Amino acid sequence: MALTVGSLSQVSVLSTTDVLAASAATGGTTPYSYQWYRSTATGFSPGAGNLISGATALGLNDSGLTPGTVYFYKVVAQDSAATPSVVSYTQLQVTTLAPSLSQNQFSEAPYIGQVDLSYNYNTKSMQFDAVLGTGTLVAGQAVKFSTTAGGIPKVVACTATSDVCVGFVNYNIKNPQFVPGDIVEVSQSGNVMYVYAALAVSRGNQLTSLPAGVAGGCNGGVVPAIGGSLPIVGYALDTAAIGQLFRINLTTPAFTLG
Repeated sequence: MALTVGSLSQVSVLSTTDVLAASAATGGTTPYSYQWYRSTATGFSPGAGNLISGATALGLNDSGLTPGTVYFYKVVAQDSAATPSVVSYTQLQVTTLAPSLSQNQFSEAPYIGQVDLSYNYNTKSMQFDAVLGTGTLVAGQAVKFSTTAGGIPKVVACTATSDVCVGFVNYNIKNPQFVPGDIVEVSQSGNVMYVYAALAVSRGNQLTSLPAGVAGGCNGGVVPAIGGSLPIVGYALDTAAIGQLFRINLTTPAFTLG
């Protein structure tokens, strides 16, 4: 009987931890061994780059994840006779919980990318570049001007720590994410916005944004800017632990610390 792997299931999920389970393999020769793989890309191929080290049992307690992020999992089984590895028949999609939200002094629940008290002092309409834009933009994400010219200003996601951030995508209750060609509202210098603390933040910290592709970077993530030539995107108005939302006084377009 050919070696096969059963289904994958989600036991529980928190903001930074998933507990998952796989049904036992069948066929081949017992005992079986298992390896878990994780990726943020759907349809990925299991390999050394996405192997979860030390995960060899049917159960997985996967920690250190980014809140509000979609992850995909697969399991590979091998029997005692070293029968060629078999990948689970399907991938498991899990979305970690968004950062915990707390009400402000006006009993309003803030969201990533929300402008504090709807203060629209310096918000501009821009286009997620239909030619150079890739992927999606979400509320709170840092953007930069693209190289195409003419008409409404065009932006794409910041992808490197050296990028000059021109603003952050505003929270939009109707559109949780945007695709190339969409019009987005972008907050710039002077606005106060709720963002995600990818590291602990103290009131008054100078802040730099995390580029897309870095854990937390596509979720409005910022960290304290400590030394070096880092682009400053604002100042912290609150003290926050990792994973919490807090207010930032924007200073974009970014200037450089150093």
